[in-house]
Amino acid sequence: MDIYTDGAYSGLKKTGGWAFYIPELHIRVCGKVTTDDATNNRMELMGAIKALEFIDESNVEDKEITIWSDSQYLVETMAGQFKQKTNLDLWSNLDDLKDTLFSKKIIFKYIKGHSGLKDGNNTADILANLISQI
Repeated sequence: MDIYTDGAYSGLKKTGGWAFYIPELHIRVCGKVTTDDATNNRMELMGAIKALEFIDESNVEDKEITIWSDSQYLVETMAGQFKQKTNLDLWSNLDDLKDTLFSKKIIFKYIKGHSGLKDGNNTADILANLISQI
């Protein structure tokens, strides 16, 4: 199952938005964060966290989940290429979710943002940006 995630931050409004899109299930979910520590990187992580929480809570039967993200920060950290130095609370949450979903193979893949290569990435991007502007 493919899941597209994204995050956005509006410096003008000081709000963040996250989103995920699951084309196979026709599911689009987004949320807004108004805390002082909202950043684009935190919203990228939130998109992935919320997607995995959804998978856990809805008992999705697929054994392989691919999280597509245009965030090299997220994908390369999950691959062990970057160290978790900041946003440790969210990395801990993400690691816990991966442990909870141990029966599933969860893969994080990078997709170039705004490339038109995968419509799913564009959908998540639009949702995250819209919600961060409200």
